[in-house]
Amino acid sequence: MNRLIFGLVFLTVISSQTYAQSERQAQSIRWHDLAELNVEGRGWDNRDDFYCRFPAKAQAKVNGGLWRLAGHSTGMVARFVTDAPEIKVRWKLKRSNALPVERIMAPTGVSGVDLYVRFNGKWRWLAIGIPTGMENESTLASGLPREKREYALYLPLYNGVTSVDLGVMEDADLAKAPPRTRNIKPVVFYGSSIMQGASASRPGMAYPSLIGRRLDIPTINLGFAGAGKCEHEVADLLAELDPQVYVIDCLPNMEPSYVDERIRYLLKVLKEKHPNTPVILVENVVQQNLFIRLKNPARADEKSAILKKVYENVVSDWNGRLFYVENDDRLYGDDGEASVDGVHATDVGFMRMANVINPIIEKALDTR
Repeated sequence: MNRLIFGLVFLTVISSQTYAQSERQAQSIRWHDLAELNVEGRGWDNRDDFYCRFPAKAQAKVNGGLWRLAGHSTGMVARFVTDAPEIKVRWKLKRSNALPVERIMAPTGVSGVDLYVRFNGKWRWLAIGIPTGMENESTLASGLPREKREYALYLPLYNGVTSVDLGVMEDADLAKAPPRTRNIKPVVFYGSSIMQGASASRPGMAYPSLIGRRLDIPTINLGFAGAGKCEHEVADLLAELDPQVYVIDCLPNMEPSYVDERIRYLLKVLKEKHPNTPVILVENVVQQNLFIRLKNPARADEKSAILKKVYENVVSDWNGRLFYVENDDRLYGDDGEASVDGVHATDVGFMRMANVINPIIEKALDTR
């Protein structure tokens, strides 16, 4: 009996100590609002909705579907420096229901967060925050060396966030990251669901983010699933920005009947507002199962043919600042491994797109 009593007392003491230790650890975590750090990917200063990609005034100008997609935090990334041995994150999502395109995506790409670290001068993937509901909390990394490093946290591709907080120990430093090694204005990407990130496995794998890390430049992702149709209202909004380069990749959402008129209008307003800013036009990706049905699938796309004609008609007016990316099976390759459903990219597809578009952006940067 005495042994039993002693055992119960011992277990009670151990449990109490463990609970007290966990309580102390919980109390020693200090949470930081991500909005107070260096959050890239925001073209406008939205005070009512910090993580919205369009300004509040756009709600009255664009259609409702496009406005809802603007609430997705696609392409937003927070860079920070910390010496914390452990990094936690908590984030609240805007919605739980899925859009059709999200059915072919991993939840980590739709609603997860993605952590990278600058290691030996290069960006390396470190951790993923897996969503479990509308409110999420995750320990992204632990056992880290106690030295200051730069990190980058990417936000969800196909969901919005109402708040994001980073958690580090009370005695750890956490501050905004310094300017990037190439301290320039952002490169603005405008396009469709592919540009928005369908169907990347995690946020950092969308091709604008891949290029952003490779070139170490800030980017703004204005990809809109099914709604990147280059309407005049959107062209006017794009012209309000002052980027280093524009990348226009919206053909997947457009109909051949209005490609010519809308692309010409977009180029007109961009040139009027930013005569020295380079613009890159990207052809449509080729549906990956056409090889067995069409003799020359790479050039079967009517929309790309129209885009090419527009480019050829106006390029002489741009003083070497208008660039063109042909597909010719290069964007996705010719083995079918670059797509989930024949259209939307796998991580392999995004890396291949980045391989093709990256050097064109480098050429465009050299013109500034």
